[in-house]
Amino acid sequence: MNARTSRTIRKIRVALLSSKARETLVFLFFLAISYGFWLLQTLNESFDIRLQVPLQLTEVPENVVITTPLPSQISVSVHDRGTALVRYMRRRELKPVELDFSAYDNGASSARVQIPLQEIQRAIQNQLEATSHIQAIHPDTIEYYFNRGLAYRLPVRVCGKVTTTPQNYLVGMRPEPDTVTVYAPTQVLDTMRAAYVSVSMAQLTENTTVQATPRQMKGVRYEPSSIHVTALVDYYTEKTVEVPIIGLNFPGDKVLRTFPSKARVTFRVGSSQFSRYTADNFVLAATYEELLQNPSIKYRLHLKSLPDGVSNVRIVPQEVDYLIEQTDSSDEGDDNQ
Repeated sequence: MNARTSRTIRKIRVALLSSKARETLVFLFFLAISYGFWLLQTLNESFDIRLQVPLQLTEVPENVVITTPLPSQISVSVHDRGTALVRYMRRRELKPVELDFSAYDNGASSARVQIPLQEIQRAIQNQLEATSHIQAIHPDTIEYYFNRGLAYRLPVRVCGKVTTTPQNYLVGMRPEPDTVTVYAPTQVLDTMRAAYVSVSMAQLTENTTVQATPRQMKGVRYEPSSIHVTALVDYYTEKTVEVPIIGLNFPGDKVLRTFPSKARVTFRVGSSQFSRYTADNFVLAATYEELLQNPSIKYRLHLKSLPDGVSNVRIVPQEVDYLIEQTDSSDEGDDNQ
């Protein structure tokens, strides 16, 4: 032992033997005794503690489908003295309560089975101290639904709200898979036409996929239990085509002449549909009746119909000069001889 260590030990010894240090040690000693008495007194008092108890359904036949399962665990409020509750606090969870399917099977093709709380309480009480009392069990209704192989294949229908940015638009929704197997009681299956999934997406700029679950109903099980839903998004572009201007309902001896004979039609369309639209998809026409009632020498052009998927249509020029020409039917007759 070197000199520095010896000096340190002497300083500590002097400090511990000082009157101030002795007073501190005496205070800590009585504080520890007081805490011990308080702890003993507290543990002898009664308290409530909440424990988690797992539930398991056993001996389920292979041909039985559990459409709505038991809760995976229940919450149990237990009342006892602190000394007993300390032992429960160390584990916080009791052994699983096992429920035999055959004990509740009445042979029905499908059924809702409610487990009596008294049975659950007895099974839990067997794991507790004799002095412990169960105050409450949550949930207070413990049930499951099953059926024996009754199933339909149903299409998946997507609902909800999906929006895009102004430069984009929604082409459609694609669920994968697009059909599911639904297990349910016959009276429920007979009322179902589709498996509905709800999604919510906002301000999309590209194809986006989310995972969704079919609308839940008691006694109904879906396989698979989740669906991947893709929002198909496209962006807008513009296209211009030249469309001839034609006359409709003109007498056989009259013909329409417009100046110019064609107009440019510019429209907004999705990029994936750009090549689909040509001049043949648009009709710029003036009827004979319209022109007879037109007080001007100019005719304002408008489309007779608008193809699906097309918007923001502009026509240039918007107005054209026109003439209604009389044809020489006799000359035509001579030509035909």
